[in-house]
Amino acid sequence: MIQQSTGEYQPYIGGSPYNVARSFVRQGLDCYYLSPISTDLMGEKILDSAREDGIKIPENYRSQRNTSLALVYKDHDGKPSYRLYRKGVADLDVTPEKLLDVLPPDIELFHTGSLALVPEMLDVLIPVIRELKTRGVKISIDVNVRKGVEENHHQYVAAIWRFVEFADIVKVSDEDLALKGLHGKPEFHAKAMLDRMDRGIVILTLGEGGSHLITQDFNFRQDVIEATDFKDTVGAGDTYFSALVAELLKGGALSPDAPEEILKRALRFGAAAASLNVSKVGCQPPTYSEVMAFMGQP
Repeated sequence: MIQQSTGEYQPYIGGSPYNVARSFVRQGLDCYYLSPISTDLMGEKILDSAREDGIKIPENYRSQRNTSLALVYKDHDGKPSYRLYRKGVADLDVTPEKLLDVLPPDIELFHTGSLALVPEMLDVLIPVIRELKTRGVKISIDVNVRKGVEENHHQYVAAIWRFVEFADIVKVSDEDLALKGLHGKPEFHAKAMLDRMDRGIVILTLGEGGSHLITQDFNFRQDVIEATDFKDTVGAGDTYFSALVAELLKGGALSPDAPEEILKRALRFGAAAASLNVSKVGCQPPTYSEVMAFMGQP
């Protein structure tokens, strides 16, 4: 529920992993959304939207629990803050066995993050991620820390660190690092995160300060690509990261050993996608062709 200039709230379908799924499809990837969807009215709207976008949904994979809710407040610069309603909700109504059962057999990448990275999901996601790692599946994590997700913030942060250890690629922002209690130079903390990973990639976003793609050997920087018509930053990070990951995945280059020019191009591609997203209200990821046209390429 996003606050409008009138003070009223307008409903939008979203949530970080859902935004990523929508963006992956618009970038030309086959994508399943694997969080259970509620049978309530809002869940029906999510299901209809997913099908309209071409996101694949497992059969008979619904929950009687309520749809989770986020109230989104925006400041004068369009920067969002959130109030979250996340207890006993449908998207957390899952077990390792249920999740493994609905995974597609040809899966190449498993993405999770944001509000799924909570202590209660450790026993659900870690066994699944371990199994996927044995199959050679890439793991993508968006840290995306939010205030008020858990009463015990230290346990929440500890759970995030645990998930990061399994990732092949991680996105973290300077705001995420601050909310984890890590102050000072963001690049230093991003590199410390990289040290917990096994030959991974860290994507560091710095708001108006641009972004970095960091590996053990490289640190590439990308400036923000200014939007022609700015509306708000809701979902900009989801759009940025998913477009970048999609580019690497389609090129078989989701690896720190990928050629420098491919890594740099993916970084710029993500920045262009984010610029198109912030020109609209809410998270509305662009298609591949829209990003290419924006970048001046056929």
